[in-house]
Amino acid sequence: GFTAPIRINLTMIRRRIKSPQMKFELFKVGKVSSTDVCMIYMNDRVSDRLVREVRQRLRGIDLDIILESGYIQPYLQGKPWSLFSDVGTTERPDTLCAKISEGRIGILVDGTPFALIVPYFFNENFQSIDDYCHKPYFATFIRWIKYVSFFMTILLPGVYVAVGTFHPELFPHALLFNIAAAEETTPLPLVLEALVIHFIYEVMHEAGLRLPRPVGHAVSIVGGLVIGDAAVTAGLIGAPMVMVVALTAISSFVVPSLYESVSILRFAFIIIGGMSGLYGITLGLAFLSVNMTKLNHFGAPYLAPISPFSPKAMKDVLIRARWGKISRQDSRVQNFKGTDMDK
Repeated sequence: GFTAPIRINLTMIRRRIKSPQMKFELFKVGKVSSTDVCMIYMNDRVSDRLVREVRQRLRGIDLDIILESGYIQPYLQGKPWSLFSDVGTTERPDTLCAKISEGRIGILVDGTPFALIVPYFFNENFQSIDDYCHKPYFATFIRWIKYVSFFMTILLPGVYVAVGTFHPELFPHALLFNIAAAEETTPLPLVLEALVIHFIYEVMHEAGLRLPRPVGHAVSIVGGLVIGDAAVTAGLIGAPMVMVVALTAISSFVVPSLYESVSILRFAFIIIGGMSGLYGITLGLAFLSVNMTKLNHFGAPYLAPISPFSPKAMKDVLIRARWGKISRQDSRVQNFKGTDMDK
């Protein structure tokens, strides 16, 4: 992976791509720190307009001190009010080289082992470099697991609250009796119960991250077991709700790059489901889809190649085709349908 010194990171990239078309542009960013920032691209693959816009944004950063790549990431993002980031991050040189070969721009900051990637698409959160080391059928299976886990993370608690509050007839009779018996002994409404238990989970997760690794793991595991069992035994939380939270928590770690977004969306869909049922969940999902479709970063739609739909590029989105088919297509981002990156 990348290290803190930027010169070593540049060497890692040059070792993997020895083409003379590989370009490195160094900038001094930060009035006080004068931090080295490097823009990396392949001259024969990238769009000239994309290079000009990224270069202009990097030169326009007005900060005194730059200590990490997260300092300059907001200056490269598109819509500031979206929950999803259209600037990718990676700490693997092979991943960055793969993105650069597709006509993107990588940005390295001295002192941090993370690289920024622009533009970045939504479907790339569900891809990893390991997908291309497995058989196509297994990589496709893993990719579908990631998509299902994403929707389970944001929708499962909200749908459970919506069905339990407004549409209990959708539950099977045996399950409905068990849920009713569990919720009858709890003093809180279903929506408030879901909000409280998810808030407690976020507190335990944050505590596990900030403590040293051996202690943090113990806090997360012991805290979850003790608090969950004690809450059910005391009648504060129903046992089905604990199961929903456990499934949601596990699925949220399947796509770690989207953890920040799904954490907020989870609470939003719980509130919407508790107020307006499945109709509100449907409208909220539609609003989220419209917001994501509207995102356009450096002339590249955030949902490309899903929207606008590009059949040829779908060989590496929901499925992972074999290398023979992937290598025959032009994977440069400016050639996706709906992009506006004319050279």
